[in-house]
Amino acid sequence: MSRRYQTDNNGFYHSQAWQTVRAQVLARDGYRCQVCKRAGRLTPATTVHHLQSVRQAPDLKLDPANLETICRACHNAEHVEKAQALKTKRSKLKASKRRGVKVIKASPEVW
Repeated sequence: MSRRYQTDNNGFYHSQAWQTVRAQVLARDGYRCQVCKRAGRLTPATTVHHLQSVRQAPDLKLDPANLETICRACHNAEHVEKAQALKTKRSKLKASKRRGVKVIKASPEVW
């Protein structure tokens, strides 16, 4: 996942307002993936997805009509760019380990 996705909305996704709306949407959808449901499958889910992204429609970020419960597989399919970025990051990490380079991650608590 690129740094852009980790930081821009990090505060929003940890806010009380988001946690409240997220819980309402999960309950409304019965903790079932709505994408799978439309395809005739019942799949448990705990991710709440914005139909219109927060970047595209910031005024709709807390609107339950713009949110749906979605499983991890369907969410990854919706956000191919994030999955690809993670795949690239993992392959670079593996290559570093093969070369004997030790990768040290900075702790956010240190900064």
